[in-house]
Amino acid sequence: MIGDLLLGTAEDATGGDPVLSGSGDGVLTQPAAAPVRVLICDDHEVLRHGLRTVLLRAPDLTVVGEAAGAAEALALATSTRPDVTVIGLGAHGPVVQELVRALTTMGVRVVLLGEPGAGSDLIDALQAGASGYVHTTVTPQRLIDGVRAVAQGETVLDAAATGELLHRLDDGPRSADGGPATHSGPLTARQQTVSRLVAEGLTNAEIADRLNVSRATVKGHITVALRRLGLRDRTQLAIHLHRSTRPGDGRGPGPTRG
Repeated sequence: MIGDLLLGTAEDATGGDPVLSGSGDGVLTQPAAAPVRVLICDDHEVLRHGLRTVLLRAPDLTVVGEAAGAAEALALATSTRPDVTVIGLGAHGPVVQELVRALTTMGVRVVLLGEPGAGSDLIDALQAGASGYVHTTVTPQRLIDGVRAVAQGETVLDAAATGELLHRLDDGPRSADGGPATHSGPLTARQQTVSRLVAEGLTNAEIADRLNVSRATVKGHITVALRRLGLRDRTQLAIHLHRSTRPGDGRGPGPTRG
C-alpha cells in the first residue's frame, strides 16, 4: 500500500539470475547485470521520497534522479539516460501525455502511478506510449516487479485498472450488433490461460511461475495470441479478455486443439 511506500517497509527483493563468484583460482565469473536505471517524476516530495525508498530496496534497481515536473524530468532524462521513468499522474492532461511521448521518443520506458479514477489522463498517457500503469495502492513488491518487467520490454497493467479502462474505452469501435468490436481468431486452451493471466495483471515471470513453464514459452503464447486476435500489445489483450468474458457477453472465442 502507499503507506508502505512512505514508511519504507518493503521487503528486500532479489532480481535476475544468481551471479557466479570467482575464487581467484582461475574459475570464470559471471558479471552482474547493470542495474535498471529509474527516474522518478511526481509533484509530491513525500511520494518521491517513498518511491525512492522502495525502489532502492531492490539490488537490481537504482534511482538516477527525482523530478517535480515535466521540464525537470526531461532535463534529467537527457543527462542521466534512465531505462524507466515512474510518473505520478498528479499533473493533468496534455502535460503527462507530452512528457510520456517525449520520454518514449528518447527510448525511455514509462510506468504510470495513479489514484483510482485517473480516467482520460490515464488513457491519453497509455496512448502516448506508456508501458505500464499501477495504482498508488500497489504493494511495494508489486511496484518493483512492475518496473523490472517494463525494463525488460513488457507491458504492465494492474488488474485493478482494467475495469477503469473498460469503462473509458466502451465508446471505442463497435460491432454490427452495437457491442464492442471483437476479433474472431481462435486461441488454444493454453493461449487462453496465458491471456487470462495477462488480464489479471501478472507479468511474464509470474505467469511462468504459475504455469511452471519458461518465460520464453509465455512470451511465445502471448505473441501468437496477439497475432491471432489482431491486437497490438498486452494492454489491448487484457481489455479484450475482460470484454469477452463479461457475464452474458458470449463473444469470447472458444479454445481450439493444439
